[in-house]
Amino acid sequence: MQSRVPSSGWYADPQGRFEYRYFNGVQWTSDVSVDGQRYVDTPMAQPILPATTPPRHRGKAIASMVMGISAVALGWVPFVFALAAAAAVAAIVFGVLGLKSARLNDGYGHGFAVAGLTLAPIALLVCVGGFFFTAVVLREVRDFIEPGPHEVLLQQPCTLDHGTASLHGTIRNLDDHQRDYRIEVDFDTGNDTQIDTVPVLHVAAGATAPWTSTVDIAGTSVACKVSKVYGPLPFDIDVQT
Repeated sequence: MQSRVPSSGWYADPQGRFEYRYFNGVQWTSDVSVDGQRYVDTPMAQPILPATTPPRHRGKAIASMVMGISAVALGWVPFVFALAAAAAVAAIVFGVLGLKSARLNDGYGHGFAVAGLTLAPIALLVCVGGFFFTAVVLREVRDFIEPGPHEVLLQQPCTLDHGTASLHGTIRNLDDHQRDYRIEVDFDTGNDTQIDTVPVLHVAAGATAPWTSTVDIAGTSVACKVSKVYGPLPFDIDVQT
Protein backbone atom coordinates (compact mmCIF):
# COMPACT_ATOMS: atom_id res chain seq x y z
CA MET A 1 0.00 0.00 0.00
CA GLN A 2 1.47 3.36 -1.04
CA SER A 3 1.76 5.95 1.73
CA ARG A 4 -0.08 9.24 1.28
CA VAL A 5 2.15 12.27 0.66
CA PRO A 6 1.30 15.17 3.01
CA SER A 7 0.03 18.43 1.61
CA SER A 8 2.17 21.52 1.40
CA GLY A 9 2.57 23.64 4.50
CA TRP A 10 4.77 24.63 7.40
CA TYR A 11 5.97 21.73 9.54
CA ALA A 12 8.37 21.27 12.43
CA ASP A 13 11.88 21.30 11.00
CA PRO A 14 12.90 17.62 10.86
CA GLN A 15 16.54 18.65 11.24
CA GLY A 16 15.74 20.55 14.43
CA ARG A 17 17.84 23.51 13.29
CA PHE A 18 14.83 25.87 13.01
CA GLU A 19 11.33 25.99 14.41
CA TYR A 20 9.48 25.36 11.12
CA ARG A 21 10.42 24.38 7.55
CA TYR A 22 8.17 24.58 4.49
CA PHE A 23 7.20 21.37 2.68
CA ASN A 24 5.92 22.06 -0.85
CA GLY A 25 4.05 18.79 -1.20
CA VAL A 26 6.97 17.07 -2.91
CA GLN A 27 10.06 17.92 -0.90
CA TRP A 28 11.45 20.09 1.84
CA THR A 29 12.39 23.62 0.80
CA SER A 30 14.93 26.11 2.07
CA ASP A 31 12.20 28.30 3.57
CA VAL A 32 12.43 28.17 7.37
CA SER A 33 10.97 30.13 10.28
CA VAL A 34 11.82 30.94 13.90
CA ASP A 35 9.41 32.89 16.16
CA GLY A 36 7.45 34.09 13.15
CA GLN A 37 10.55 35.35 11.28
CA ARG A 38 11.23 33.70 7.94
CA TYR A 39 14.72 32.80 6.67
CA VAL A 40 16.29 30.96 3.74
CA ASP A 41 18.39 27.94 4.65
CA THR A 42 20.56 25.69 2.52
CA PRO A 43 18.75 22.81 0.81
CA MET A 44 18.45 19.64 2.84
CA ALA A 45 18.27 15.97 2.06
CA GLN A 46 14.77 14.57 1.65
CA PRO A 47 14.58 11.31 3.62
CA ILE A 48 11.93 12.39 6.07
CA LEU A 49 8.34 13.19 5.17
CA PRO A 50 6.35 15.40 7.53
CA ALA A 51 3.27 14.19 9.32
CA THR A 52 0.15 14.26 7.18
CA THR A 53 -1.42 17.01 9.30
CA PRO A 54 0.84 20.01 9.97
CA PRO A 55 1.03 21.23 13.57
CA ARG A 56 -1.43 24.05 14.14
CA HIS A 57 -1.20 25.91 17.41
CA ARG A 58 -3.57 28.60 18.64
CA GLY A 59 -3.12 28.34 22.41
CA LYS A 60 -1.52 31.78 22.68
CA ALA A 61 -4.30 33.34 20.60
CA ILE A 62 -7.00 31.78 22.78
CA ALA A 63 -5.14 32.86 25.92
CA SER A 64 -5.08 36.42 24.59
CA MET A 65 -8.85 36.48 24.09
CA VAL A 66 -9.58 34.90 27.49
CA MET A 67 -7.26 37.36 29.23
CA GLY A 68 -8.90 40.27 27.43
CA ILE A 69 -12.43 39.19 28.34
CA SER A 70 -11.45 38.62 31.99
CA ALA A 71 -9.75 42.00 32.22
CA VAL A 72 -12.77 43.84 30.81
CA ALA A 73 -15.13 41.98 33.16
CA LEU A 74 -13.07 42.58 36.32
CA GLY A 75 -11.26 45.84 35.64
CA TRP A 76 -13.90 47.99 37.38
CA VAL A 77 -13.88 45.92 40.61
CA PRO A 78 -12.15 47.73 43.51
CA PHE A 79 -8.71 46.31 44.33
CA VAL A 80 -9.09 43.57 41.68
CA PHE A 81 -8.37 46.16 38.96
CA ALA A 82 -4.62 45.63 39.46
CA LEU A 83 -4.88 41.95 38.52
CA ALA A 84 -7.15 42.87 35.61
CA ALA A 85 -4.54 45.36 34.33
CA ALA A 86 -1.90 42.62 34.43
CA ALA A 87 -4.28 40.35 32.48
CA ALA A 88 -4.76 43.10 29.87
CA VAL A 89 -1.00 43.39 29.37
CA ALA A 90 -0.78 39.60 29.09
CA ALA A 91 -3.55 39.71 26.46
CA ILE A 92 -1.40 42.04 24.35
CA VAL A 93 1.67 39.81 24.65
CA PHE A 94 -0.20 36.62 23.85
CA GLY A 95 -2.08 38.38 21.06
CA VAL A 96 1.13 39.38 19.30
CA LEU A 97 2.54 35.86 19.68
CA GLY A 98 -0.76 34.43 18.48
CA LEU A 99 -0.67 36.54 15.31
CA LYS A 100 2.85 35.32 14.56
CA SER A 101 1.75 31.73 15.00
CA ALA A 102 -1.34 32.31 12.84
CA ARG A 103 0.80 33.55 9.93
CA LEU A 104 2.59 30.21 9.96
CA ASN A 105 -0.62 28.19 10.20
CA ASP A 106 -2.74 29.63 7.41
CA GLY A 107 -4.43 32.08 9.77
CA TYR A 108 -5.35 29.42 12.34
CA GLY A 109 -6.17 31.30 15.56
CA HIS A 110 -5.98 34.74 13.94
CA GLY A 111 -9.48 35.75 15.08
CA PHE A 112 -8.79 34.88 18.72
CA ALA A 113 -5.56 36.89 18.70
CA VAL A 114 -7.28 39.92 17.14
CA ALA A 115 -10.09 39.69 19.70
CA GLY A 116 -7.57 39.69 22.55
CA LEU A 117 -5.65 42.64 21.12
CA THR A 118 -8.91 44.56 20.63
CA LEU A 119 -10.17 43.90 24.16
CA ALA A 120 -6.86 44.71 25.87
CA PRO A 121 -6.94 48.54 25.48
CA ILE A 122 -10.63 48.58 26.43
CA ALA A 123 -9.74 46.62 29.55
CA LEU A 124 -6.99 49.08 30.47
CA LEU A 125 -9.50 51.94 30.28
CA VAL A 126 -11.87 49.97 32.51
CA CYS A 127 -8.99 49.43 34.95
CA VAL A 128 -8.46 53.19 35.16
CA GLY A 129 -12.07 53.47 36.27
CA GLY A 130 -11.44 50.65 38.74
CA PHE A 131 -8.53 52.61 40.21
CA PHE A 132 -10.68 55.67 40.90
CA PHE A 133 -13.53 53.49 42.19
CA THR A 134 -11.07 51.90 44.62
CA ALA A 135 -10.04 55.35 45.86
CA VAL A 136 -13.70 56.24 46.46
CA VAL A 137 -14.32 53.00 48.38
CA LEU A 138 -11.26 53.57 50.56
CA ARG A 139 -12.41 57.11 51.35
CA GLU A 140 -15.91 55.95 52.27
CA VAL A 141 -14.61 53.20 54.53
CA ARG A 142 -12.14 55.58 56.19
CA ASP A 143 -14.87 58.13 56.88
CA PHE A 144 -17.01 55.39 58.46
CA ILE A 145 -14.26 54.04 60.72
CA GLU A 146 -12.74 57.43 61.55
CA PRO A 147 -15.56 60.00 62.04
CA GLY A 148 -13.10 62.78 62.89
CA PRO A 149 -12.53 64.64 66.16
CA HIS A 150 -15.69 64.95 68.26
CA GLU A 151 -16.95 65.12 71.83
CA VAL A 152 -19.92 63.15 73.22
CA LEU A 153 -21.66 64.34 76.39
CA LEU A 154 -24.51 62.62 78.28
CA GLN A 155 -27.17 64.95 79.63
CA GLN A 156 -28.22 62.50 82.37
CA PRO A 157 -28.08 58.80 83.19
CA CYS A 158 -30.40 56.63 81.18
CA THR A 159 -33.99 56.36 82.31
CA LEU A 160 -36.51 53.52 82.30
CA ASP A 161 -40.20 54.27 81.93
CA HIS A 162 -42.81 51.55 81.36
CA GLY A 163 -40.38 49.25 79.59
CA THR A 164 -38.75 51.97 77.46
CA ALA A 165 -35.13 52.89 78.19
CA SER A 166 -33.83 56.26 77.02
CA LEU A 167 -30.50 58.00 76.91
CA HIS A 168 -30.05 61.66 75.92
CA GLY A 169 -26.86 63.42 74.97
CA THR A 170 -25.09 65.76 72.60
CA ILE A 171 -22.24 65.40 70.15
CA ARG A 172 -19.92 68.24 69.21
CA ASN A 173 -18.10 68.35 65.90
CA LEU A 174 -14.49 69.37 66.57
CA ASP A 175 -13.50 69.02 62.93
CA ASP A 176 -13.15 71.89 60.45
CA HIS A 177 -15.95 70.68 58.14
CA GLN A 178 -19.44 69.22 58.39
CA ARG A 179 -19.76 65.67 59.66
CA ASP A 180 -22.36 62.88 59.93
CA TYR A 181 -22.27 60.49 62.88
CA ARG A 182 -23.72 57.15 63.97
CA ILE A 183 -23.73 56.81 67.76
CA GLU A 184 -23.88 53.26 69.10
CA VAL A 185 -25.50 52.92 72.54
CA ASP A 186 -25.51 49.76 74.71
CA PHE A 187 -28.48 49.11 77.03
CA ASP A 188 -27.53 46.46 79.60
CA THR A 189 -30.23 44.94 81.81
CA GLY A 190 -27.87 42.48 83.47
CA ASN A 191 -29.38 39.55 81.59
CA ASP A 192 -29.35 41.01 78.11
CA THR A 193 -27.70 43.80 76.15
CA GLN A 194 -29.45 45.66 73.35
CA ILE A 195 -27.63 47.94 70.95
CA ASP A 196 -29.21 50.99 69.37
CA THR A 197 -27.59 53.12 66.66
CA VAL A 198 -28.59 56.78 66.40
CA PRO A 199 -27.78 58.76 63.24
CA VAL A 200 -26.86 62.41 63.78
CA LEU A 201 -26.59 64.13 60.43
CA HIS A 202 -25.18 67.37 59.03
CA VAL A 203 -23.38 68.63 62.13
CA ALA A 204 -21.53 71.79 61.12
CA ALA A 205 -17.91 72.42 62.08
CA GLY A 206 -17.75 73.45 65.74
CA ALA A 207 -21.51 72.86 66.24
CA THR A 208 -23.24 70.70 68.84
CA ALA A 209 -26.22 68.47 68.02
CA PRO A 210 -28.57 66.66 70.44
CA TRP A 211 -29.45 62.99 70.12
CA THR A 212 -31.72 60.50 71.87
CA SER A 213 -31.54 56.72 71.93
CA THR A 214 -34.48 54.56 73.05
CA VAL A 215 -35.15 50.82 73.14
CA ASP A 216 -37.88 48.62 74.61
CA ILE A 217 -36.53 46.26 77.27
CA ALA A 218 -37.87 43.66 79.67
CA GLY A 219 -36.50 44.37 83.12
CA THR A 220 -36.62 46.70 86.07
CA SER A 221 -33.17 48.27 85.72
CA VAL A 222 -30.82 49.23 82.94
CA ALA A 223 -27.31 50.63 82.50
CA CYS A 224 -26.51 52.64 79.37
CA LYS A 225 -23.30 53.74 77.70
CA VAL A 226 -22.07 55.06 74.38
CA SER A 227 -19.88 52.25 73.08
CA LYS A 228 -18.76 53.65 69.74
CA VAL A 229 -19.14 56.59 67.36
CA TYR A 230 -18.89 55.92 63.65
CA GLY A 231 -19.15 58.06 60.57
CA PRO A 232 -21.86 57.54 57.94
CA LEU A 233 -22.19 54.12 56.35
CA PRO A 234 -20.31 53.90 53.04
CA PHE A 235 -22.24 55.39 50.12
CA ASP A 236 -25.00 56.58 52.50
CA ILE A 237 -26.44 53.09 52.88
CA ASP A 238 -29.17 52.97 55.53
CA VAL A 239 -28.66 56.57 56.65
CA GLN A 240 -32.03 56.56 58.33
CA THR A 241 -33.06 54.07 61.00
